Amino acid sequence: MSSFRTLGLASQALLVLSMFVRASVAIMSGTCTCSLNPTTTIVLYIQAILFTGSNSNYTEYPVAGIQGTEYSITQFATFYVFDDPVTISSSPTSTMVGRYRGIFAVASLDGKVLYLSATIQFTGGQYANSTINIEGLASTVVNMPMQLSIDGGTNAFNNAIGNVTLETISSIGPNIVLKATINTRNAI
Repeated sequence: MSSFRTLGLASQALLVLSMFVRASVAIMSGTCTCSLNPTTTIVLYIQAILFTGSNSNYTEYPVAGIQGTEYSITQFATFYVFDDPVTISSSPTSTMVGRYRGIFAVASLDGKVLYLSATIQFTGGQYANSTINIEGLASTVVNMPMQLSIDGGTNAFNNAIGNVTLETISSIGPNIVLKATINTRNAI
């Protein structure tokens, strides 16, 4: 067998192309013994409490905005920091499995679009000590599902890719419950 170093550049390219074609055919024909990364779907609930100016149990707080305007979730250029409990059901008293931590900013002049960057930090359950990083545009319209991208994670979700769909389950005063359907797989 000749050494790869002694092959000419054209021969090396043909060898690599041949290996690629063989691998592609094996995958497409189902004879590949490699493991494809399966998709993991997890459903969790985010328990958010917006700051109203008078409540002390808030988990989402405005930290910056346009000077001279009221900081609100629909006021352009308002930035929030949040640290919401993540539970296994929509009940705020159900088992907590983590925290939903990050920032969002009202990113549209009409106050209907947020830019969000967050991490779900698992503190208990099957995925304890793992994280999922989430990023994207979301809506302030309460009954509109939002799909955000997963752009990484740690431990069980190392190099994860996928998406998260957030749906409002309830919104009573400052208390908001979001259903988070997480579809992820680990990148190769």
